[in-house]
Amino acid sequence: MRNRIQNNLRASAKRSVFRLVFFILFFTCKNIYAQTTVMPEYNLNKDIPGSIYKFSFVHITDTHIGEGFGDYGTPGFFNDTTPAVDNSKPARALREAVKWINFHEQDKNIKFVVVSGDLTGSAEKSEFLMFKKIMSELQIPYVPIIGNHDVWPYVRYQSESSTACGDSIMNEVFDSVYTADKTFFNNWNDGTRLTRVYNPESNREHYLQNFSFEYENFIFYALDFNPRYHVNKQEPGIGPEAQLMDWQGGTFRWLKNELATNTSKRNKNVCFIAHHPATNNPLFILSGFVFDMNEYNKLTSMLNPYKNNLGLWMTGHIHIDYDYQLAYNNNGIMAVRGLEANKDHDSSRFQIVNVYEVPTITGISTQKLNKPIKLFPNPNDGKFTIAEELFSPNAMLKLYDVVGNLISEKEMRSFSTTTEMYQFDFSYLPKGLYYLVLTDETNTYSQQLMMQ
Repeated sequence: MRNRIQNNLRASAKRSVFRLVFFILFFTCKNIYAQTTVMPEYNLNKDIPGSIYKFSFVHITDTHIGEGFGDYGTPGFFNDTTPAVDNSKPARALREAVKWINFHEQDKNIKFVVVSGDLTGSAEKSEFLMFKKIMSELQIPYVPIIGNHDVWPYVRYQSESSTACGDSIMNEVFDSVYTADKTFFNNWNDGTRLTRVYNPESNREHYLQNFSFEYENFIFYALDFNPRYHVNKQEPGIGPEAQLMDWQGGTFRWLKNELATNTSKRNKNVCFIAHHPATNNPLFILSGFVFDMNEYNKLTSMLNPYKNNLGLWMTGHIHIDYDYQLAYNNNGIMAVRGLEANKDHDSSRFQIVNVYEVPTITGISTQKLNKPIKLFPNPNDGKFTIAEELFSPNAMLKLYDVVGNLISEKEMRSFSTTTEMYQFDFSYLPKGLYYLVLTDETNTYSQQLMMQ
């Protein structure tokens, strides 16, 4: 008997050691994944001369929490609660995303996360709650944005809400999240998010989830193009198409007014986050997943005057990676970047957006030039010449950096001349983009100058 007890104790100790080793290896492997997995990155404005890196953020889309369950959590879709455990693929993928972001927050300079719709599988309150529970582990702020799966609550093949009220559930569940966001971001604007707007397409009032916020001089517009009428099929919820909602209080008119009146617009600093993309790709249009051609043309015509302000349209919905220029009359307006669904990957799938600011020159005269400035070479190492014949000796030279700061101001007579050329030496300045402005009694000349 004594030997049997001793053998059992030894076996139990071995099992305990095995379990300990297993858990150590398991969590070590998971940490190694977080350290080594490489996520795609997108560089906004980096290819524009003179652009300066500012910050990074993460874009995730199509998490679909609750997908694959007949009825997620406790019964129903309005007052139901989350399941005790969810180890489904969508939930695992979102947890992996959160863990990766937390691990790389500092070395990737990630400031916040945006989620461009389809947070849930079928807009059950329990699904929104589980999404929020998983995302609450993030160490940085996040902004949830509505998608078509988040609009009309239903229990697949069993029962559904009588109206598209997912926007109301979002306002309730994420109230604390948006409240925290308001303290983190600048110039938070709730837009139509908290105002019931009559929708002539559904003959009901809804909380269209349009709002905006700013960070480091960049404007982000969250746009709700999700219809609120029932899908024209024998299935629950709404359809996949996009709707401009061009009526009083609708998304199109709200965005049009915002772009016309927002005084924070600068060079390529306006970004859109919307579940649906805008595209004239005939295959996408025929699939019924995007705007029809008439709405596409109306939208791009409205956006075209702001093409110098527009930077990036972030989206999802199609569940594939895509990258193209939104165009009006075959001329580019802004970049569009769509992503695969996070829920389709065991180890998560999202994108880091590295943001570069394009300089806005202030304080420099925009007077029309009646003579070209003959500056060469350009680019240069800081040493260059300008033809003396262009201006009088008492003309004033001003050199500005990319953000409009005055670096140098001197009369032209203070620079040396040779063979009817003025010689300049600014090689002591840091390499980069500068603006040279020359002013005499009658004319103002300006020239972009690249020192490299």
